[in-house]
Amino acid sequence: MQTIFDRPHAVKYISHRGFQPLAPENSLPSFEYAGLLGQWAIETDVHVTLDGQLVCCHDERVERTFDGEGRIEEMTWAELSALRMNRGNRLSCLSDEERRMPLFSEYLAVCRRWGSVPFIELKTPDAEHVLRAVREAGLTDQEVVISAIPLDFLLETRKVSKEAFIHWIFADEMRLGELVEAGNAGLSLNIPDPYDCSRETVERIHEMGLRLCLRAGDTVQSVARMRELGLAMHISEL
Repeated sequence: MQTIFDRPHAVKYISHRGFQPLAPENSLPSFEYAGLLGQWAIETDVHVTLDGQLVCCHDERVERTFDGEGRIEEMTWAELSALRMNRGNRLSCLSDEERRMPLFSEYLAVCRRWGSVPFIELKTPDAEHVLRAVREAGLTDQEVVISAIPLDFLLETRKVSKEAFIHWIFADEMRLGELVEAGNAGLSLNIPDPYDCSRETVERIHEMGLRLCLRAGDTVQSVARMRELGLAMHISEL
């Protein structure tokens, strides 16, 4: 069975929160630029609003990147859609509408249009809600990556989907057995410099049947090191 990893990309770059050099993080233009540049995957963070809408934003609160305040889970979509981004690269180049918080459905439409893998970080334990939205967008579970920092979010994902690839962010190596048991999985390690990652570490994780990536693919040198180590994916801010 063909998987997302069989797509013809020599190097599998993941644009973290979209392509941030050209637009603010987790904005519709940042997603569009990532797709336009042919990135293998576009990463985003998904929250659920008070009235059940799925939206793309990294933080639990809006203050860092928007002209308002409050927790996303305590705000309605109407309240959130009235806010505008006030931080990020090339902010002045965006239209008023482009500075709005994206709906998850809009992000998925961008990924589908450009053929980029949706790389979805769960900021909610409701994996079923997120995967339902994926299917409603015309994508299958096999076409996405579901990532999270809490392992429990991923184990819940596995309960509702056997096909979705799950990815554990900053994995605790003491619990890798649980990830292996869940199957069809990968992880990133909290190693900011790929030169601090040993071949032995990579080989040990690969021998467990897990895919490994690092989150520091922002220079030619770091990507070269990642390729030398045989990593499956390269997460980049660039």
